[in-house]
Parts: sequence; structure tokens; C-alpha cells
Amino acid sequence: MIDFEIEDVEFEQKEEGIKILKLPELKEEEKEIVDPIVAPTSGLRIQILDITISDKKEKYVLTNRKLFLFFRMFKAISRKFKEMKNSQNLKILIFTDDRPTKDLLLQYCSEIFAHDGYEIYYQKDNLGESKISSPYGAASITLYDNINLVIVLTASHNDLSWNGIKLYIDYPIPMSGDIFKDISKKALEVKDIQFKSDFTPILIEAEQKNNDYVINLLSKVIEIKSIKGTNIVIWPYLGKARGIVNLFKHYGANLTVVDEDLNPPNPLKNIPEVKLQKIMNQANSNIALLLDADRDRIVLYIKQNGEYFTYIPNEVYSAMHNILATEFNKKIINVRTIPSDLRGDHTSFLNILTGVGYKHLGVIMYFLLGIEVDQSKIDTAILYFEDEKRNLIKIDNPAPLKQQIIKLLESQNIEKESFLMVYWEESGGHTLNILDISKNKETSNYDFSSEFTVIADKYPVPALVLITELICRGHIISESIDWSIKGINETIPAKDEEKVKIMKNFEKNHNKKILIDEKEYEVQALSDNNGMIDIYQLKSSDSTLYFRPSGTGPEVRFYIFGKVETHLNEIKRVQKYVKENYS
Repeated sequence: MIDFEIEDVEFEQKEEGIKILKLPELKEEEKEIVDPIVAPTSGLRIQILDITISDKKEKYVLTNRKLFLFFRMFKAISRKFKEMKNSQNLKILIFTDDRPTKDLLLQYCSEIFAHDGYEIYYQKDNLGESKISSPYGAASITLYDNINLVIVLTASHNDLSWNGIKLYIDYPIPMSGDIFKDISKKALEVKDIQFKSDFTPILIEAEQKNNDYVINLLSKVIEIKSIKGTNIVIWPYLGKARGIVNLFKHYGANLTVVDEDLNPPNPLKNIPEVKLQKIMNQANSNIALLLDADRDRIVLYIKQNGEYFTYIPNEVYSAMHNILATEFNKKIINVRTIPSDLRGDHTSFLNILTGVGYKHLGVIMYFLLGIEVDQSKIDTAILYFEDEKRNLIKIDNPAPLKQQIIKLLESQNIEKESFLMVYWEESGGHTLNILDISKNKETSNYDFSSEFTVIADKYPVPALVLITELICRGHIISESIDWSIKGINETIPAKDEEKVKIMKNFEKNHNKKILIDEKEYEVQALSDNNGMIDIYQLKSSDSTLYFRPSGTGPEVRFYIFGKVETHLNEIKRVQKYVKENYS
């Protein structure tokens, strides 16, 4: 864990227990952080700690100006929620991950909301702490009926000098669209903030409530029986992963939890293989589960026949879906972000493709279950489903999607079925639910429903348990997907202005063919329901590539699904071409 210095904050004492802070004028670069040009896909993230090099050592400093950006956002969220709810039922759940700045931000965030009249709820934890995984935090907004506002202080897989705000209002789906933009604008207008230091948080067991939900859900998928007695290593990369650890203990696993923090806490970027192999050998374990800081990115490290293999989310989820479909006869409605792995599409009942991030995926879940969705979420979502000929059909309402499912049911003479709905993205997020569809014999209409609470954000713990159970039963990931195709993602650096420039300049290639090093690609721009292009697809005779502006960092992300022998060189060529010709 890194140490950091903190600049003193000069408050004015207003009355006993109440203090006020006068904020300085925002600089232009600070305005762009609070109100970014490219809207974030999953909350706002800020490099809160400045890093300098002194005597060849890194020095971390928390300046007031960076801290005050968080204060502005907290105050703006408070104001927006009070407007939306007419200042009624002011209750907020505040959670954090294990980042170095967690305690400070938790305290100040709580004091701001306490002054504004909110009841403050924490996860039961050590004094002054409220740690929970980001997925469990998001789900808590729907698992607790009387609480409609949740903040999770996390920067996910980013370097520990970063922190951020994931915001949920009413639904477990990341805040985006018009509401988030209005919060950003309110944050720019904040001049001073009052804090109430003498509050007492109400402690709850959100973690256990989530685990109970997962256990109940999984009981309707397959029996979790083979994990019992298996030696499993869990490396959280930051903190303790208490919720996941307790869940695997419930299923009887023999756990070895690695108590060593890594920076960045991202198993997709860094695996200390020598150390991990030593730990696995000592624990007599063939399975290691590697987790990022907020537990929505997972990597599996597996020992097979004396060799070690690393499986990233694209591979884990594709294999899991294929096994469940082919070996357990599960019918899968496969809802994935467009750059996610296509090697499970062939075993799915229906494939639905969306833009990147759960603000898109969640809309499909609500569509299927007949839940009303804020129009701004639909307008900014990229939503397509595949017809029988694998053509992409764009949708902005539930009717065409439901009609397609009914058409497929009738073609197979199915009047009643329980589907596994899987919602997932290539970076590690995965959400599972069960969709029950039955034909009403009196009306001949089809009813769509689920007995399980709807969680429309990343919720990968059920998938993590399922794939572990399947491995313990003897199923092998490497035998469950096509390895002649390889899928990876890479990035090029680009600030917001350059991201916008690349996306705008490349638009002229839409529905055209281009040559990159004498290889021909068909270009298609995939847009949201406002007509805003978010992702470009480049398709050749033997590969598919995508690129898009990142919503979580200063970069453009590129993805490829191509021939295993040539995919690395190919993605590098395409990155270079785009950078040199369109930035």
C-alpha cells in the first residue's frame, strides 16, 4: 500500500459540529475532469494523488484541488437526488474499496450528505470503514427496498493513485445520460460546502445479503457440489475480498487467500507467475482466482497436466456458456458488449450485441422483463440483436426483441422455457439471471418474467462460482472454445480531444472498404439511438476488429478476433494506421 501526504484543508467553523469550506475557482483542466467531453462508461475516475519523483522514490501527495473535485461531485449528487425525490426518503449507502484514499473520502462524503439531511448507511466493518465490492454495492440498491441512492468509492483496476465515484439512483445500473451530465454541471456551480461531523452511520450486512442472493440464484442453475473440499487460491490484488471468500467458504472450499496488494490492482495486466505457482504448489491447488480492486475483473490461473494456463474473462465466459449449453442443455440468451468474445455465439439461443458498458447491457435486461427505463438511457444506448442470418438489427424498444424470441420459440414448438440470461463484457463484468417465458393458453400471448431481483450492473460472482464448479467437475476451459481464433485488446494513448478527433475523422469510412497494408476491411460505424457513433467495426475475410474511445482513461481501445498466428501483428498495424491517419 502506498503512503501519501495530505495538504491541510482550511474549514470555517459555522456552529458546533458544522463546518464550511469556501471553494476556489475551477481551472479549465479541472472543469474537464468533472465534466468530461467523453462521457464515462462506469462512474467518474480521477487521479486524486499527484506523483513526483524524489531521490529515485515516488512521492504521493493529495492536494486540496484534487480533493475538492470529489467534494463538488458529492455535493452535486446530493442536490440532484434531492431534486429528483423532493427531499423525501433521504437515505444513502456509501461503500469503498481498499484504496489508500478510501477512509478520507468516506468520511468527507458522509459529512456532506449528513449535513444535507441524509441517513448514512455503511457496510458493517472496522470502525470508520465501509468496504464492499463494487458489484455488491450496486446490487444493494435493489436488495434494500427503502434505499434509492448508492455511492461506491472505487477506481476499479486503475493505479492506486486514482479513486472515483460509481453512482446508482433507483436502479443497479451505472448513472449516465442526462442525469449524470446534470450532476457534472451542478458540480461546476458549487461555491461552498457545509459538513456535519457528528453523524452516526447505520451499519448493515449488505455483503451477506448479496451472498444469500447468489446462493439462491445458483441453486436454480446447477448444483454447486464439487467445490467442496477443493483447494483454491484467491488473490484479491487489493484488500481481502471478504464477500467472495465467505461465499466460497460457504460452499466448502479449502481456501488460501494471498495477502499482498499489487499496484495496479489489475490481474489482466500483471500476474506474478513465479510467486503464484509457488503458492499454488504449497496449497496443493490447481485453481487460482485473481481479482481486481473492485472485484469486477477476474482472471483464472489453472494448472492442467503439470502446466499453468491463464484465462482472461473473454475466454472464461465463452467457455462457461458453451459448457452450460452443450453439457447441461441450458438455453442461453447471450447479451454481450460488441467487443466481447464471439466464440460462444454459436451455442446461444439468441445473441444480442450492445455498446461498451453496463449502461447498454442493463437496458436489454429491463426491456426483456418489461421494466420501464429512463428514456435518456435508451437514447444513449447501442442495442442490436442478430437475426437468423446473423444480420444486426438495431432496436430502441423491447417489441422487436421480444418478437424475435417468440419467433424462435414457435419455430421450435416451445411454449415454456427458463433461459439463462447472461450479460457480459470483455473486461470482466458478467451478470446472470433467469428469464422465464411461457405461453398463456387463454390469450396465446407470451409472458416474460424472473423470480430473481434484477441486477443490471456487473455482478460476476455467480459466474466465478459457476466456472470454478465446472472446472472442479473436470470440464476444461481450453477444450470449450475455438483456439484457432484469438481475442485480445490493446490501447493507444489519446486525451479526450484526440479521442473525439479520431472518431469524427474515421466516420468517412462508414459502409466503405479500406486497405491497411494490403488487407481489405469492411467498415461499419455502430451508433447509439441518438445517432452518435461509439464503436467502429473493421471486418476482413478472417478477422474482426473494433475500436472505441475509452470511458475510463486517456486512450483509444482496439479489439481483435483473428487468426491465432497473425492477430498480434494485425492489431498493431491497424492501431498504427488509425493513429497516423486520423488523430
